[in-house]
Amino acid sequence: MKRVHAYILGASGFGGGELLRLLSGHPAVAAVRAVSKPHADMPFHCVHPHLRGLVDGKFDSEPDWRWLTDSPQPVVFSVLEDEELAQQLPALEKKWAELGLSDRLMLIDLSSDFRLDHPGRYAATHGRSHPAPELLERFVYGLPEWRRDKLKNAKRIANPGCFATAVQLALLPVAATPGLGLIAATGVTGSSGSGVLPGEGTHHPTRAHDFRVYKPLEHPQEAEMDVMLVAHKASRHRLTFIPHSAPLVRGIFATVQFEWPETAGGVSTASLTEVFRRYYATSPMVRVVEGTPRLASVVGSNFCDISVASRGRTVAVMVALDNLVKGMAGQAVQNLNVALGLPEDTALRQAACFPC
Repeated sequence: MKRVHAYILGASGFGGGELLRLLSGHPAVAAVRAVSKPHADMPFHCVHPHLRGLVDGKFDSEPDWRWLTDSPQPVVFSVLEDEELAQQLPALEKKWAELGLSDRLMLIDLSSDFRLDHPGRYAATHGRSHPAPELLERFVYGLPEWRRDKLKNAKRIANPGCFATAVQLALLPVAATPGLGLIAATGVTGSSGSGVLPGEGTHHPTRAHDFRVYKPLEHPQEAEMDVMLVAHKASRHRLTFIPHSAPLVRGIFATVQFEWPETAGGVSTASLTEVFRRYYATSPMVRVVEGTPRLASVVGSNFCDISVASRGRTVAVMVALDNLVKGMAGQAVQNLNVALGLPEDTALRQAACFPC
């Protein structure tokens, strides 16, 4: 087992705190350092109080890349804001090459910067040109349940979005079915998905007893979902996605509905459940359940619970996961495990806190 030395960039946010928590118990991780300019020289627990007495260390103001040069396996997790890494990466790649790190270093990006592998699709989705389009093709999209083979030995990994993770996991077992037609997806998320800094969508007085839609039919993660469907050669499909803001802190609950095509044969809840069980039989982080998934069963864990229901040819797939774990930091650790050839659930077999 290669011993990992890891740097976390932008480590003062919720995702950074989850990475510190998960990596501190990872058997392959020898040491972790974390960067946060606003909190330089402050102990981790001053920003992430749940880590007091468990994860020692202080935030660096800048990364000391030479610290990684002697590591058998250097790893960088970037939790920077969207476009920050993309703007810095050409210079970083040059610096890493000068230090002899470039070919050995694994970079896992948790932002949206490298999830779409074509500059035109990025521009159409985000309304602006990509800061480093020449680097897009170097990244592997990091949804292990779909791209497991491509992630093995990967050195540049783009972590999926949290909504995109939920909807894609709902669709993967049936994505290659021709003629699904309109695929209507909805997702409900908690306030932590908006980041650590307060805003209108996360400020407690405006969120605690409210429920609303935001970015209807124009959420950027819809592009990730569509790329997966196109890759499965799904024909005659049309995906729509509507996200909702709920009075929760953590968690995503997604529901995906479509009409089962007559050409695909008969369908029932029992038969579809069996299809999903077979598909995810080798995916330790996905649990196919009966009845409805429950956020309280997954929050704080890297598990994703999925169930299906049908009436006639109408199918509903329901998904529950933690947006900060399976939808973010936990998935990044899962990608690390796959890339290193470790058991996929290493350091991730942790139960949710129930009740939460």
